[in-house]
Amino acid sequence: MERAMQERTRAYVERPDTGSELPPAEEYRAFEFDPSITLNQDLADQSGPRLCPGRDGRQSARLFRLRQTHIVVIDGDAEDQVRFALAEGDELDTLIVIAKGSPLALGRAHGRRFWFDQDAVMVSRFGLERLPSVIKRADPILLIEEIPTGEAQP
Repeated sequence: MERAMQERTRAYVERPDTGSELPPAEEYRAFEFDPSITLNQDLADQSGPRLCPGRDGRQSARLFRLRQTHIVVIDGDAEDQVRFALAEGDELDTLIVIAKGSPLALGRAHGRRFWFDQDAVMVSRFGLERLPSVIKRADPILLIEEIPTGEAQP
């Protein structure tokens, strides 16, 4: 039983499953996403000053900042999407998130970190419908683009 559990764990780490599978983008589509929320009360840190006043939905957009300039969400099993994501920039400005595939195998093959969208949190939070999708800062909102890579078309 212990060995079987280790094998299941190893298989999951090598190839996690989100339970969702998005089709490739066939047409360019762009839409805005507002990450703001409205708070019922003030948000403070341990020092006491207010980090975010309650009932002000724009404050969370100010607090929500991408460290990288953009996030590329791809199907890690689609070579055209992997090439597209790698061409978008280096690790300092581009975070590559895979919605399907093996992040460890891709990392070993390309010498770069690939993140995995565990439980499809990003896909559902940002309303992604097709891949690859690029999420960019367009302060105070985010711009989301679905970009066809060409291989999906006949």
